[in-house]
Amino acid sequence: MKDNLPLEIRKAYRLLYDYQRRILDLMKFIGETYDLPFKKGKPLFSSKSGNGLNHWAWDWIYMYCYDFRFEGKDNENPIQFSVVLKNDSGFYEAKAQNKINELDIEQFKPVETSKTELIFVAGDLDRNFPLLSASTKTTLGASEDKKLVFKNYALDCFFTQDEALKQLRDFSNYCKTFNIELNIPEKTI
Repeated sequence: MKDNLPLEIRKAYRLLYDYQRRILDLMKFIGETYDLPFKKGKPLFSSKSGNGLNHWAWDWIYMYCYDFRFEGKDNENPIQFSVVLKNDSGFYEAKAQNKINELDIEQFKPVETSKTELIFVAGDLDRNFPLLSASTKTTLGASEDKKLVFKNYALDCFFTQDEALKQLRDFSNYCKTFNIELNIPEKTI
């Protein structure tokens, strides 16, 4: 393996590029489907960039867990919507059982049993809500005052346009049960 390490690293980076390109295309599709423009994003597992050699290695690969924010066009009452990409639930699942830190990757749950998922969030996104807390088994929920809702989806539910639309409609319907309007507008041709 040592002799092939540079080759394997090149393969890994190219695979990661292809994967992240697909994720960006998916986020564009989600924003266009809901007719909500992408506003900003931020890493949730690491800092925004590796601006120093003393930073974590995670700081250099910050889409490990990433928050894509979209916002509606109505300035009086903007629709706030976020998609959190959680590429590996292994840390969060292990943290629920043990006290581990983000750098202790040997203690993460195995990659074979971990999940890759999207967490859809709508409502008052300025609230502090523990989306990535130890309760990784929770797939849906709402804040006490019902002004923020979330639902987890397996990433493989978004591999085709039809599958993705089904999930987007499902989340829209879920939001309606809490009086949060996140609709898929009718497109005119």
